[in-house]
Amino acid sequence: MSAIDHEPFPKGALYAAGSLIALSLIAAAVGRYQNLNPPADAIVSAPIPSQLLKMRFKDEPDGSVIVLNADTGATIDTIAPGEDAFIRAVMRGFVRDRKLRKIGAEVPFNLSRYPNKRLTMSDPTTGKEIDLRAFGPTNEGAFARFLAEPGSR
Repeated sequence: MSAIDHEPFPKGALYAAGSLIALSLIAAAVGRYQNLNPPADAIVSAPIPSQLLKMRFKDEPDGSVIVLNADTGATIDTIAPGEDAFIRAVMRGFVRDRKLRKIGAEVPFNLSRYPNKRLTMSDPTTGKEIDLRAFGPTNEGAFARFLAEPGSR
């Protein structure tokens, strides 16, 4: 027989283990009570956009960018050189992700407005989506103008 068979188990370790178990049960109960982890049937499916615009961006030799409606081929807007830095930065990020994954420009980008007025820009090829509201009303408005009716711009 070894010495461990004759010595009692340390009470401090038993108290620590019991405290850890009790704390875990309390944390789980509080989380469940506050619905921090909702049951699977409470998860709502992704909302459907109320407006969807499929867009392409074409760089011109003079530094301007032509914004095109991918469905009709119509020009939505022309961004002059040095203007709309936010739009250029967002689209540069999307194009960079595509280049890293060796994806071409065949699939258009999506500009979506949801019923709750949330505006997002997304790339269906990479799954990347940007909530434009997070960048403030001015930057969100830079993209929102593309969804405006042609006569209202």
